[in-house]
Formats: sequence, structure tokens, C-alpha cells
Amino acid sequence: MTPAPSPVPSSAPPPADPSPRRGQRLLFLAAGFAVLLTFPLLGAADRAGRLGGVPGVYLYVLLVWGALIGLTGWMSRGGSQPPAR
Repeated sequence: MTPAPSPVPSSAPPPADPSPRRGQRLLFLAAGFAVLLTFPLLGAADRAGRLGGVPGVYLYVLLVWGALIGLTGWMSRGGSQPPAR
């Protein structure tokens, strides 16, 4: 029986761990949404009046909150990267 050939070292670098960049992206996302929920933007949404009988500030907060949840979930699962095999 012949011995198995030894593995040839690859010149390609090992895949990078995405977790540090993911953490930075999530921190940037949190900071961005904190800015979206500060008074000047909430005040602008409050003056928008009503849409379908619902105050504009309620719709603004609901949409920002939903976007925060959706984007956080999308980023924490890896964004647009293909699934690892």
C-alpha cells in the first residue's frame, strides 16, 4: 500500500472571520438609528400631520423600528454572503 500524499500548502490566505466587521456594521447601524430617533427628526415627523388618521410621528417611529429590526436580523445572519458549507 502506498502512503497518502501529504497535503500541499495553499498559497491562498485562510478565510477571514467576518465577526469583527459584523460588529462594526451593527454598531454603525445602531448609531444611525439613534440619530434617526433624535428630536429634530422626530419633530419633523410630528409636523407632517396625519396619514389615514394616524399621526405622522407614530408612523415614523414604527417604520424606523421595523427597519432597525429587519436590518439587524439581516446583518446578524451574514448579509448578502452565501451560506457556509
